[in-house]
Formats: sequence, structure tokens, C-alpha cells
Amino acid sequence: MPNILALDASTDVCSVAMQCNGALSEHFEHLPRQHNQRLFPMLQQLLQGGDLVAQGIEVLAYNHGPGSFTGLRIAASAVQGLAYSQGLPVVGVSTLACMAQGAFSLQQANEGDVLLVLLDARINEVYYGYYQICNGLATALLEDGVAGPGQVPLPPLPAGKRMLALGNGLAYKDLLPPAVRECFTLTVADIWPRSSDIIRLAVPLYLADKTLRPEQVIPVYLRDDIGWKKLSEQGKAV
Repeated sequence: MPNILALDASTDVCSVAMQCNGALSEHFEHLPRQHNQRLFPMLQQLLQGGDLVAQGIEVLAYNHGPGSFTGLRIAASAVQGLAYSQGLPVVGVSTLACMAQGAFSLQQANEGDVLLVLLDARINEVYYGYYQICNGLATALLEDGVAGPGQVPLPPLPAGKRMLALGNGLAYKDLLPPAVRECFTLTVADIWPRSSDIIRLAVPLYLADKTLRPEQVIPVYLRDDIGWKKLSEQGKAV
């Protein structure tokens, strides 16, 4: 197994985790709007010194998005800086995939389950993703997207599989299309991305050589062309 350092600042929580020589350690805190102040102190608590390569770290990983615009920029900047300074490759994973993986890690989802992950995107929209647990890993059934709750699509789903809905975007569940609401049998609102689950998703990507160079490390906002356009139009209207 590769030695991985992972970090996340994509939502109201912030976490860092390290898998090194088979041992996994993690720091996880709920601290809205404090990521910039806490991320590096958390890394310092986790690491014994600043030389990652000397400590055996082979790859960096992070949640590339979607999520908080500010948090995603903080995480991407931190990972990019570490990658440049240490000469390490990077793996980026979806925040929504990480949340789906978290449901499996916490035994709230089982092998084969389908998960609809909903994350509050503000301005009356949700980030959505459909995942299935396959061989213990959250596997995308549809590309992550952003939409008003009433426009969340329903892709073709595997027959005979239980479907769960999770994430703080469930605050809008009554506004979801009836066809979507009728599919899930269980909801788990209080679930957040964790860096330990980033590691679980990053390992097969690293082993398949699906890594990024430091200059390729960027946030994935999803709504560059949607949310900001709407905000701009609203500003013009005012």
C-alpha cells in the first residue's frame, strides 16, 4: 500500500489523514470558516517535521470538489504547495464520492448499495452525485452535477439494489422530483467528508497511475458556468 497524506477543506469540516507503513492516523474537526487557520496546524500535529519524503510519503491526495469555494481553494493551494516543495504526485477525488465512501466506512451503507449524495450548494441549489459501493469503493454512476433540487436527475439504476440518500442537501428533499424521492429507502443527513476516506479512494487511482502534477491541482467547482452566472444576472437585475 502506498504511503499517502490526504487533506480536506471542502465543507464545514476540516480533516487531514496519513496512511504510512500500514498505519492510518487522522485529525478531524468541525470548524466553519476556520480552515485557513487550522489546516496547517492540523498537519503539523499529524506529521513529525516538514519533510514528507523523509517520512515516507509517496503521494498527496485531496477532495477537489465540489464544495465551499473558499475551502476548495485553501485545500488545492496547500496540496499544490506541498507537491511542488516535496516533488510528490497528487490524486484528486470527488467530495461527493468521499461522502459516499464515508457511509460505507461507517457501516451505514453496504456492498452493492446505491447512494444519492446531496450537498447544499447555497442559492437554492444542491450538488448531487450517484454512487454504488462496488468491491468496497464508491463508484460513480453519473457525473457529479449541480442543480435546483427539483432538477436533480434520475439515472438508470441497478435493479434490485437498495438506494440511500445522504448529506446536508437533504434539507431540500421535499423539493426533489417525486421519481427521485421514491427511489431511496433511507436517509443519512449527518455525514461529512473525511480525509481517511480520501485515502481509500486515492489508493486505486495512484496504483493505476492516475495522478496529477502540481500545476494540474485545481478545485472543481461544478458551477462556474451556473451559479456565478445566476449571481451575476441577479446583480444586474438589481
